[in-house]
Amino acid sequence: MQLRPPAAWIYASAIEIAGIIGEVIHMNSRVKLGPDQRRALLGGLLAASFFLIEAGVIEIILGLDQECRRAAGNLRLAPDPFTACMPEWQWLFLHSASRGFLWLINNSTPALLAGLIMGVVYAVVGAMSASLFKGRGLFIFLAVHLFLVAGIAGLGYLGRYIA
Repeated sequence: MQLRPPAAWIYASAIEIAGIIGEVIHMNSRVKLGPDQRRALLGGLLAASFFLIEAGVIEIILGLDQECRRAAGNLRLAPDPFTACMPEWQWLFLHSASRGFLWLINNSTPALLAGLIMGVVYAVVGAMSASLFKGRGLFIFLAVHLFLVAGIAGLGYLGRYIA
């Protein structure tokens, strides 16, 4: 048995998962899916992967911003963290994009839990947009995604003054 580094293991796993999905989509397995079901499955998988990759990158950016805020807070005459690091509108937008609805309900929701729940929500939205708007499903999904992120960011901003 040959031991591989973690990166090679991740790539090998991704290739194996893609092969399994390809078998399901091309009907080489026992599961028989119609063309609309295949389109919905593919749209849901692409939407969930789009969101999870986006949320992961955003969490890295938010982690860097948190380090900047921590370093700015340790200064003797600490500046406002929204002027020294990331602006408030950008911080709100990134939080709403990575944690979704759960961020509005509870600010201390773990990123992993929020990412998994919102991944399922976006998978359903992607499957619906792929099956209902066949050729324009991608554009509809991206428009719905942008609308949801902007709406959640706006509600997060207003929630500071209401609560």
